[in-house]
Amino acid sequence: MRHVLLATLLCASTCAHAQSPDDPGYERIVKQPPTQEEIEGILLVPTVTKGISYIGGGVGSVERAAIEQWAKGYTLRIEMARKSGEYLGDMQVRIFDAQGETVLEAPSDGPLFFVQLPGGRYAVEIAPLDPPAPSTAGLAPQIREVTVTEGQQARVFLAWP
Repeated sequence: MRHVLLATLLCASTCAHAQSPDDPGYERIVKQPPTQEEIEGILLVPTVTKGISYIGGGVGSVERAAIEQWAKGYTLRIEMARKSGEYLGDMQVRIFDAQGETVLEAPSDGPLFFVQLPGGRYAVEIAPLDPPAPSTAGLAPQIREVTVTEGQQARVFLAWP
């Protein structure tokens, strides 16, 4: 009984001292952008399949900044998110050339996926992995067409409800 009373008093004390934005002296915690040192501490290893180099990731602000900086020279950038702005990972990426042939099929564990493709027209299909992760269950596949130009980075953004 004494333990229950003590726990109740501690909870009441903690709850009574919680700050709200309206309290005088309230300090908002602002997350600082990653430092260059943090970014350089991320090890990024691209995969090459059928001569096509790609890399996926971007989970967390440091990894996202690192992959964006590292993959600037890639010709295709794919971003996956919910319409609310929440990033999505655990998706299957399929890229088809103008003849409908599969150029690349690979999983992306993060919301960003970069591919080094030769210039041309492509169709990009993104779908949940099979079996889907809890965060992507029930999402329908989406397809976008994109034109890739040598020396430039094309961007495909896909958003789900």
